[in-house]
Amino acid sequence: MKKFKFILVAAMAVATLFSCKKDDDKPAPVPVPKPTPEALKTVAEAKTDDKEKTYTVHLQNTTGVFVMGYNDLTLTVVDAAGKEVTVEAATFTPWMDMFNKNDKGEYDKNNIMHTHTCPHTALAKEGNVWKSQVLYQMVTGPSGVWFGTITFKVAGKDYELKRLDFEVKPQTNKALGTVNRFRLFSEAKPKGQAHLYALVAPESPKVGENEIALGIWKMESMKNFPKVTDWTVEVSVKAKDGAEVLSTATLRYERDFYRGKVSYPKAGAYTLSYTLKDAQGNAIQPKNNDGVDTTLGTEIQF
Repeated sequence: MKKFKFILVAAMAVATLFSCKKDDDKPAPVPVPKPTPEALKTVAEAKTDDKEKTYTVHLQNTTGVFVMGYNDLTLTVVDAAGKEVTVEAATFTPWMDMFNKNDKGEYDKNNIMHTHTCPHTALAKEGNVWKSQVLYQMVTGPSGVWFGTITFKVAGKDYELKRLDFEVKPQTNKALGTVNRFRLFSEAKPKGQAHLYALVAPESPKVGENEIALGIWKMESMKNFPKVTDWTVEVSVKAKDGAEVLSTATLRYERDFYRGKVSYPKAGAYTLSYTLKDAQGNAIQPKNNDGVDTTLGTEIQF
């Protein structure tokens, strides 16, 4: 009996030894690296003129440039020593001064015709920074310049920047096309209700299936550009130099934009044509500024 117990204990010890060795032979799992956020670059900055404390406000994104189209925007504030401070509340409103022409037919920066804003979201806090998304519908040029009005709170005190000038450059990503416009005429709006629309995703299309995102905004006034959320959009994809429809999709409003999936058979140039329908499924006929029927679309290339 004692001999049996000895043999059993020995067998268990050997089994344990081989089990441990087997486990030791297994390669350690490789940790999955967390994606490193892209470093932010300053697009524009300005100092407050407060007598007690001077702060510098930075408008930033990952490219260091604002372009005509959809832009991410981050607002940060640093003190006189260049140290980032905790911002307790913040607002940002983009504006564009549009100029009249003088007797020589040149735009006069001292003669402002009107000032308008553009589609943008309210700043939202993420960590210690404040973020927004902005659709600039025009570039900076002789006819007009962009600037922002900003308020923020640090250590319970409110600060204001009445003007932070910045430049909006032409869109360089051909995969997104340009910002376009149309009007809808009705008895309530005999002069037409202006709208903006722009493709905002994907920034880097691929061959095959892609989810696209289209934004549509109503130009309700110089200060108000609400999103249109209750339509559906039928989209058809054609090669830019052909008439054949390569893919179609129905875009429905979700996650802030009209979204759906289309396919591209190869890299190249394409036209995305849009048909609008209201909440009841009735076709909506867009028109140009002269009240003539027009078709909506975005030309892309990748």
